[in-house]
Amino acid sequence: MSDAAVPEFSLVVATADVPPAGRELHFDVDEAGCRKLADRMGIVELRRLTGVANLRPYRKEGLTLDCRFEADLVQSCVVTLEPVDEHIDEEFRQRYLPGHLLDLPSAKAPDSQREIAVDIEADDAPEALVSGGVDIGEAVAERLALALDPYPRKPGVSFDTPPEEAGDASESRPNPFAALEKLKKNY
Repeated sequence: MSDAAVPEFSLVVATADVPPAGRELHFDVDEAGCRKLADRMGIVELRRLTGVANLRPYRKEGLTLDCRFEADLVQSCVVTLEPVDEHIDEEFRQRYLPGHLLDLPSAKAPDSQREIAVDIEADDAPEALVSGGVDIGEAVAERLALALDPYPRKPGVSFDTPPEEAGDASESRPNPFAALEKLKKNY
């Protein structure tokens, strides 16, 4: 198996291993896992990733994952490229069902042209169970990627465009619609 096929952080729990009262799992990603996750997400360093996951049955064959995690990481400032520390504290809920219960409309089905209303306040749609379980590690990695600041900046740093010099000013260009205006006047 190549390194590309090995997940950076994997914590798989089978549906059969979750009792009716639920199951709580604590996780703390090791140094190697943090390094691989940092590489995957294109950040300088992931110093710490810890959390608590609660799994409980959902419907008859699925699971609900309630998870809270904290991460300390370093990104590059988009202006100066200097390191920027970031702390993330996130909570999320995701439901999982076997693939045959998801009833996703096929893209080739004739009714796929129908309009679908989306409620942004509603819970996320259930995802498919993978091999009869949930990979908490992958769910956390996905949510961590979404929580990253897309434009990290060092405090007090701003991006100011340099002022144009007198010689840099572009010459006035002819209006592209001027030729159309002349044609219009001829009619």
